[in-house]
Amino acid sequence: MARGTGNPRIFQIGFNRCGTTTLIRFFQANGLHCLHWGRGTIAAGIEAAYMENKPLLSYVDGYQAYGDMEFVEVEAQSKKLFKKKPFRRLYANLPKGQLNPVYAFERFRELDQQYPGSKFILNTRNVEDWVSSRIRFLERGYFYCKHGVRYHDSQEALNQCWREHWEEHTSNVREYFSNRPEDLLEFDLDKDGPEKIASFFEDLKLDISHWGHHNPSGKSGSP
Repeated sequence: MARGTGNPRIFQIGFNRCGTTTLIRFFQANGLHCLHWGRGTIAAGIEAAYMENKPLLSYVDGYQAYGDMEFVEVEAQSKKLFKKKPFRRLYANLPKGQLNPVYAFERFRELDQQYPGSKFILNTRNVEDWVSSRIRFLERGYFYCKHGVRYHDSQEALNQCWREHWEEHTSNVREYFSNRPEDLLEFDLDKDGPEKIASFFEDLKLDISHWGHHNPSGKSGSP
């Protein structure tokens, strides 16, 4: 397995619509160099590096914290000319016809092994509220899931797919870090506040006054 270089990182490995923007902006306001979504740059770069057996941050290195590691518009964006290397490398390696959304946060095991000492944040919320937030997220509609785009024939079938993906991923994360509570912060957007983050990252001396709620449901933004 390829090994990464540099200092330990912070990886937000929960789903979108669970405070990803809020978390990363909090770190940014506290002086950390962060990357949030980047229109799918993080996910594209990580997936491309994985396919090439390179350290997963090879194409998106240089940041202390990473959040919203999804790239869902793979099929639509594949027809455009990308100047950014993460996208060029991703499409150069994708098998023909394989254009499903990329959820790079599912590479948490490899990120943990390649970047020793890194910390992970599993951001969660009430699942049904999360489903409702996704439905309302984009004006054009949010029809993406791990199977593709508009794969399901009804909104309820799509909702159920989201729920199953949620359960599978959160279960996998909790099992992997079950004996390492010092490396995984579970942050419930409904119940927890910045004090919990500041306590977990005590060495960063985070100022909780920088906490704010960003990109709420009903407003367009990064997936």
